[in-house]
Amino acid sequence: MSIVANAYLEAQVLTAAPERLHLMVTDAAIRFARQAVAALDKENVEAAFQALNRSRDCVNEILTGIATEPNPELANQLRGLFIFVQQTLSRADLERSPQLVRDALLILETHRTTWLALIDKLQAISPDRSTVEEFGVSQRSWSG
Repeated sequence: MSIVANAYLEAQVLTAAPERLHLMVTDAAIRFARQAVAALDKENVEAAFQALNRSRDCVNEILTGIATEPNPELANQLRGLFIFVQQTLSRADLERSPQLVRDALLILETHRTTWLALIDKLQAISPDRSTVEEFGVSQRSWSG
């Protein structure tokens, strides 16, 4: 990654609202999981291992960011969901299974879609100009 790209990413992270940071981490987990599927499909075990580690790191970051309050029941359900994703990615690594990664990806992508709907609702309540320009309808993520 170039110095300019690193500086831009660092500025994004340092100035992002918490819900945007969560989206960035979710996007990264998805991006690395997709890389793992591609590597496993090509039987590139080392690349798959690296991508799965990075995806699991992102999922772990999501897990540690789940706050118990104000809704402990919802927080516990989310923890369970992301623990399942974490375990599925670990099994995929052990079994070298692209299908297990796809299973985890389905959950991550569904979570991302739900999270974007939440951000849209938050945006309607309290508009933040930087997020409207950065994540417009046609360009919602840099995860590709």
